[in-house]
Amino acid sequence: MAICDLRRMWTAVSLVSLLVAAPAHAISKPSVIGHSPVAVMPFKLDAGRILVEATFGTADGGKRRALAWFNMGMQAPIVSKSLYRELGVDHGAPLRLRIGDLTLEAASDAVVDGDGGLGAPSFAQSFGHLPVEAMLPASLFLAHRLTLDYKARLLTVEGADGKPPTGFAVPIDVNEATGLASIKARIDGQDYAFVIDAGSGYSWMRGSILAHWLVDHPEWRRAEGAMGTANYNMLDLDFEKRGTIARVPNLSIGALELKNVAFFGSGPILGGYIDGMVGDFFWDNWQKSAPGPVVGWLGPNVLKEFALTIDYPNHASYWRSNGVPDAHDLDSVGVTLVRRGERYFVGGLVKTSAQPPADGAAVGDELLAVDDITVRDATKDVVLSALHGRAGQIRRLTLARDGATLQVELPALDLH
Repeated sequence: MAICDLRRMWTAVSLVSLLVAAPAHAISKPSVIGHSPVAVMPFKLDAGRILVEATFGTADGGKRRALAWFNMGMQAPIVSKSLYRELGVDHGAPLRLRIGDLTLEAASDAVVDGDGGLGAPSFAQSFGHLPVEAMLPASLFLAHRLTLDYKARLLTVEGADGKPPTGFAVPIDVNEATGLASIKARIDGQDYAFVIDAGSGYSWMRGSILAHWLVDHPEWRRAEGAMGTANYNMLDLDFEKRGTIARVPNLSIGALELKNVAFFGSGPILGGYIDGMVGDFFWDNWQKSAPGPVVGWLGPNVLKEFALTIDYPNHASYWRSNGVPDAHDLDSVGVTLVRRGERYFVGGLVKTSAQPPADGAAVGDELLAVDDITVRDATKDVVLSALHGRAGQIRRLTLARDGATLQVELPALDLH
């Protein structure tokens, strides 16, 4: 095997570990200090992912504020190496998180020391210069009801023994060890299990399942290659560059009917030959943290249309409509981006059946600017927002290729 293939294999293994993020020790269930009053935490979004200003308790009884990523698709808290030591977790102090009058606690052996490397996501790769220092999983909230309101940008935590909230009530399955919750969605007359994942940037699923759907419904296909917020990982792998975007016309969650829901179906991690030997490597490993076999996760493109309550103790969810789904959320210039350090590169040219590819751009080009927005060291949210536009709207891309700088004007593709 060539050196480049070995590097790609290691990257693929790291990708699986990144999204599974299993700690070295068994996860201890978090405890709650005091009562369980209503607690509210404002959040902001970066490429669809939830970021909160969290207050942590230090070992000497003080307070330390830090920007944290709330990720329902991972099982263990992760803190940067410096914060890990500042909080005293390295000396056995528990991780304490303060939200209003509520304190959540996780044992030190349930906390991952440091972002990046095997078994933990790199905050720098995910968020650029944003000072994200921690990742908070759903396992911290297993004793509570958790409400996500994307419209109001609020995360609310409360006890689970009060009156049930309003909205469409749908049962969920919960992995009590990891906090991952899944729900059944009916598509084309069949039920499929999806993890509810506010930590992702978009709804993703097994490419093999999506390919099966497209045999019977080729009209669901929209594009080949990740683009827009479906391109939030930006890793240099076929997993993202050769995936498929499709829109499902009807999806049912209990009595709730959703229209025109988009999914990104993953491509092969290393190519057809190697994937044929190892199977659906990523998904088979990631779903080990789920309550059971799943075909993917429901991300912000679905969740943001609701005020969604997850009642972990009672294994129930409540869905309250917050608006009309945006069928043009993925409309943008048709390039799949790869992030390397502070820089962005064209990793692939998105293909659709009716629209031309990004003529003038080439795989390997460095993206320097979109219109007048310089993208080096910009967050993924800034870059993806700059590329987004109404179908047909022109974006001017400044690219670097072979030591020269060039500009191309490209239209936003229509993926409704």
